[in-house]
Amino acid sequence: MSQEMLETAIDAVRDGQFQEGITGLKRVASQVRPPDKLYYSANIWLVRAYKESGQLPAAIRLCRQLATSSHPRVQIWAQQALPVLRQPVNVSGNLDSF
Repeated sequence: MSQEMLETAIDAVRDGQFQEGITGLKRVASQVRPPDKLYYSANIWLVRAYKESGQLPAAIRLCRQLATSSHPRVQIWAQQALPVLRQPVNVSGNLDSF
């Protein structure tokens, strides 16, 4: 069930329905725990959704948490994403490397 919820939330983000996506991603992230891949996927997409919806402080806060993750790929992704999140608004950055 959580995989379906994750996919629905990701689709909402991709369609620009950020609040719906954020709500779904938060729900998925709250239902699973590390080291479950769904937990990391939901949180990475949450960072993206926050960024795309203009909620940069929330994106940066969550990304900082992920940067201290025990999962090496998630940690690297977050460490690379933080500078992108901190770029001026008119500079487009890519958060798709995970």
